[in-house]
Amino acid sequence: MIGISSSWFAIKGMPIKESIERGFELGFELVEIGAAHKCEDGAIETVLQLRKKYPNKSFTLHALFPPFKNKNGNYPLNLADPKEHDRTIKVVKKMFDISDRIGAEVIGIHGGYAAKVKWVEGKFGFRDLEVEEPIALRTAKRNMDVVIEDLAGLAEERNIKLAIEISPPGDCAPLMTKPQIFEQIFSNFNSHLGLLLDIGHLHRSAREEHYNPYEFVKKFKNKIFELHLHDVKDSQDHIAVSTGEIDFEKYLKIIGRPILEKVPIVFEYNNLVTEQEALIGKALIEKMLSEL
Repeated sequence: MIGISSSWFAIKGMPIKESIERGFELGFELVEIGAAHKCEDGAIETVLQLRKKYPNKSFTLHALFPPFKNKNGNYPLNLADPKEHDRTIKVVKKMFDISDRIGAEVIGIHGGYAAKVKWVEGKFGFRDLEVEEPIALRTAKRNMDVVIEDLAGLAEERNIKLAIEISPPGDCAPLMTKPQIFEQIFSNFNSHLGLLLDIGHLHRSAREEHYNPYEFVKKFKNKIFELHLHDVKDSQDHIAVSTGEIDFEKYLKIIGRPILEKVPIVFEYNNLVTEQEALIGKALIEKMLSEL
């Protein structure tokens, strides 16, 4: 299933309804209801109405949706912050409820950060995370393990796939950037917990952490529940497929047709990418898939 993230439309200023509808109008089979939307009254009802309007289309959810507003703006999900454990479980439970009602293929979540973080204005439509206060690495990892165990249990109980996304490198102390931590998580938890393989994030993290991204994919390809596609060029991220330095064909060949036929493949772009560029990228990936 080839899809597009509704976050791409959200960062261009479109509300939830128009974002999802535009994704389907452009010919995508699936829309990932993304994390970049502003708080809207009736967000869940809007999604349920669209589920009825598009019965033959598919959806995934990406945390955090619907946006959870606190006094400092939209709440950043951080699985490693011990002070946010109860709220994290509560908001992800709400996503499980929505997923049940719209038949979402998978729920994707970001991992943890060894810091208390907040959203700040970023580049090209995206927000960035900024460190408010460091969290000791051992404490952060321990709490992330506890939260993931709770969420994996919920995923099994509700029979919903939960995918943890590989993070890009950054100043916000992301934990989910190295193969070792994914190996630890996947060895400890059940089959309802998998990987959201963001190839752009992997490309950047592997370069920063000095490991082979293709070996990462070989090791974890059977845990992939969803793919995010966007290109990277130097420090530019979330740019159109084929405009950067990533060899998508090589990644797709390693993953293989049997897996790619089962998992959602979602384009995730910044606000400078045009609809024409998005459709060119879609056609290129479809051609690569047809030739596997």
